Amino acid sequence: MAIADRRHAPRAAGRPLAMPAVLTIALVAIAVAAVLPLLQSSQATTISDNVRQLERARNDWQARTHELEAEIATLGSLDHIEKEARERLGMVPPTDTIYLIVDVPSPPEQFVPLRFLPPKQKKAEKAQSWWESLLDQLPLP
Repeated sequence: MAIADRRHAPRAAGRPLAMPAVLTIALVAIAVAAVLPLLQSSQATTISDNVRQLERARNDWQARTHELEAEIATLGSLDHIEKEARERLGMVPPTDTIYLIVDVPSPPEQFVPLRFLPPKQKKAEKAQSWWESLLDQLPLP
């Protein structure tokens, strides 16, 4: 009975660990050290793939933007507008010039909103010199 009690007795404070326990701890530490670089490289690969996908998407959007800018430039050209006016709207350039003579004078009031009229220039007042302002202060009969 005494031998069985010694096996299950708590370890003494100064007693070293048994060899199998030390080997188990060392193997676990080595396994963790071996798995960490694998996990880090896997995460780096995933992030790199995401970055490449985002760069491809950005390049696609930039190409689409350039295509739309080119289309806007084409649609805004005068030749294209004239062609569309002739073909789609049936418009033709004018052939005759009509002149109208108006015998009635223009109305005195402005019927155009002020925001469409050019700004009025205020007449610059002539600045008095120092001697003119001195003469103005003197009482003259």
